[in-house]
Amino acid sequence: MIITIAHSKGGVGKSLLAWHLAIGMKVPIIDLDFQRTLVYTNNLRKANGRQELKIIQPESPDDFIEFLDNWPEDKNIIIDVGGFDSNLNRVALYISDLIITPAVDRVTEMAGLYKFHQIIDELSEKMQTNITASILLNDVSPSAKDFSIMEDLVENLKHFELMDTIVSHRADFYKSMEEGKGVTEIKKSKAKKEIKELIKEIKSKDK
Repeated sequence: MIITIAHSKGGVGKSLLAWHLAIGMKVPIIDLDFQRTLVYTNNLRKANGRQELKIIQPESPDDFIEFLDNWPEDKNIIIDVGGFDSNLNRVALYISDLIITPAVDRVTEMAGLYKFHQIIDELSEKMQTNITASILLNDVSPSAKDFSIMEDLVENLKHFELMDTIVSHRADFYKSMEEGKGVTEIKKSKAKKEIKELIKEIKSKDK
């Protein structure tokens, strides 16, 4: 299954999620984000004596497409897409089996989601298919209970669906990443539990 973490807006936690998911699922990452956050974090991982993640950095769109054309259908891989719109990012959206879009439950974030939905709508029309993004409530306050703003938005946008899992703002996500670790590699953590729940939901969609 090709799992793409995507949003046309930066700063929503795409690379952070891709990192923790890749370690938890023990899968490689294709890094399409020019900021190369994952490469830097992988160097920290190596410096701390841990086995590096396999991070693929295609040199061209043709290399990217060729690599995925040869990727076994029974193996998982994660794509980390940069926070911008491009032809390469649209290719990633089109070939994905699952698109996960991290979104913060704030009114100020709505414009970015509308823009991303427009991109998916344009791509769906061009390719004559129905592309759907799974919206993941991410980096939300651990005490938050009312997500009606996001629920209403998703309900009214045909290319979006809301995931069951909610990922909260927790220090362990950042602390572990600074050491080149994933939250699934620490002993006990609410962040670890949330990522495991997300992985379980992802696997349930692979049917």
